[in-house]
Amino acid sequence: MMEINLLCKHLPKNVKWRRWLPLLTLFLLLPSYWSCDDSEEGRNEFISVSHVDNQTGEKVEMKPDEALNIPPKAGQLSIFVKTNTNYSVLVQSKVPANEQEEEEVIENWLKAEKVGRNEATGEDEWHLAWEAQTKDYKRRIATVSITSPEVDYGRFINIRQGFTTRLGEDFEWLKYGSSTASPNVTTNEKLIGDWTEAQKEYQWSSTIAKEEDKAYCYGKFGFIRLGDDQGHGADLITPYITDIVRDSVLLVSFDAVAYTEEDGTKDNNKLVINILNGGEFADTHTTTKTIDLDYYDPLDPDVLTTMWNKGRHNFYVVSPPERPVTANTKFQIIGGDYTLTTGNNRVFVDNFYVYRLDDVYYYLLDE
Repeated sequence: MMEINLLCKHLPKNVKWRRWLPLLTLFLLLPSYWSCDDSEEGRNEFISVSHVDNQTGEKVEMKPDEALNIPPKAGQLSIFVKTNTNYSVLVQSKVPANEQEEEEVIENWLKAEKVGRNEATGEDEWHLAWEAQTKDYKRRIATVSITSPEVDYGRFINIRQGFTTRLGEDFEWLKYGSSTASPNVTTNEKLIGDWTEAQKEYQWSSTIAKEEDKAYCYGKFGFIRLGDDQGHGADLITPYITDIVRDSVLLVSFDAVAYTEEDGTKDNNKLVINILNGGEFADTHTTTKTIDLDYYDPLDPDVLTTMWNKGRHNFYVVSPPERPVTANTKFQIIGGDYTLTTGNNRVFVDNFYVYRLDDVYYYLLDE
C-alpha cells in the first residue's frame, strides 16, 4: 500500500484519489499476471490425445475443447495418449443442464481401460467402451480426465452419446389399471376423452372419426393402447413442438407392438405414421409411412417388459425448402385405420421421443 499512497500524492488536488484506487491496484498487479501467463506457456510438460476419425479413418490429434460423439448402440473406440509425465485417467458421468427434466445420472456407462503402448511413437492406447441406450436416446455426457497431479496439468475430453431432446414422453403420468397386470387386461383403462384435466394438459390428442362420438385411444398404466376389439382403430397425435422450427434433421422414435390374444390369435399389425404441417421422411421424401409391427407373448411372466423388445421404431425427418418443418409440425400414428373392414388392429405405444440431430450426428444411429 505504500506504493499506492506515494502515487496518489501526485494526483491533482481537485481529484478524489479513492476513485483511482481500483485502477492503480490493477496496474500494479499486471506484471504478476504476465509472469504467471509466461510460466504456463513455458511449461515443459505436455499431454496430447489422438483418436481415429470415424468418417476418414485417419488418426487425428484432438483439440483442447473437442468432444467425441458416439452412437446410441454399445461400442468402443481407442484414444492414444502421448505425454512426458506420469498421468492417470478418470471417467465421470454427468447429464447436461439443458435437458427438459431432471435425470438420474447413470454411472459407469462409459469405461476406460489401458490396452497397450507403442514404444515407437511413445503413445499409450486406451479403449473407451460404452453401454447401449435402450429406453431412449437422450443425450448423456461423460468426461474423461487425463491428469498429472504432480505438476497440476491435464486434458479433459467430453464423450457425448445421444441427442438433444425436443419431445420426451414415457407416459408415466398415466396410472389407469394395474402396474402388474397383463397389457391385455382392460379393467379401469381410460379413453383419452375421459382423462383428467391435468393429463390433458400434456396436449396429446386423438381424432374422433366420422360418425363416432369418441376417440378409441386408451390410457393404461404408463403406456397407451390404440383401438379396441370392436373394429375401431385410433390415432395418437403429438403436442406442438415449437423448438423444432430451427432444426434441419429430426429423429422420431417410439415403441409400438401389435396386439396378441392369450390363445395366440393376432390382430392386424399395420401402423401408419404421418408428418403433419411440414417436414418429410428423409428416405422416401414423403409425409406418410406404413409399417408392420411385431407381436409380443402375452403369456410371458415378464410381458410388461419383454413386450417392447422388438418394438422400437426410428425415423429420420428432414426439413426441405419446399416442405420445411414449422412450429405447427406434429407427428401422428394410426393403428390401421379409424374404421377397420376386417379384424382388429390394436396397438400398444410407449416412449415417444423427438430428437434434434446436428449434421455430425446424422450417421451415428445406424452406424
